[in-house]
Amino acid sequence: MRLTAIHHAYEQPILSGVNLTVSPGECIAIVGPSGSGKSTLLQILGLLKRPDAGTLHLGPVDVFTLDEEARRKLRLNEIGFVFQDAHLVPYLTVMEQLELVQAETGLATDSRRLLTDLGLGHRLNELPNRLSGGERQRVAIARALVNDPSLILADEPTASLDYVNGRLVMERLAAAAHEDGKRVIVITHDERMLDVCDRVLRLRDGQLETL
Repeated sequence: MRLTAIHHAYEQPILSGVNLTVSPGECIAIVGPSGSGKSTLLQILGLLKRPDAGTLHLGPVDVFTLDEEARRKLRLNEIGFVFQDAHLVPYLTVMEQLELVQAETGLATDSRRLLTDLGLGHRLNELPNRLSGGERQRVAIARALVNDPSLILADEPTASLDYVNGRLVMERLAAAAHEDGKRVIVITHDERMLDVCDRVLRLRDGQLETL
């Protein structure tokens, strides 16, 4: 994945020539103060927002040259999202959360094994309101992984969790990179979790710098 010379502004510049390359098997963290543009950058990486200028390659093609339908399919098949709020469908069981994604992608990943590997094998038939915060986030990770994406984007995934559950979530995200060969990008304020990442970058004055 290669992001090149990304510029974006609202009333004033937010991103000013951001460059970023993430290799398969790499987990990186992006930190920075509120308002520095981290969420905007994540939306661009997730194909949810088009920048004012710059390119994003998820393979040989600049994704911003594709039409909206092609970007939607790419987002569905190649990108997994994990947010601070798990955003689970309240009336679907743990297993059904993943089956919903599979119905859209047509992929036949072993959802039961994926959930079991995340310590949720005994919770498959539970609704979200019966789960702890840590369990809901692990379901969200499973949902992000079930379509076997090449890129996982996580926005403050540990912000509402205690240290133990936050650590479990971050270690599983890192494992998606280190064991499964995915590219993982985590936006976080939680400095307790940065040691599991391969690189830590700070977004400041519209550009990324290595810490």
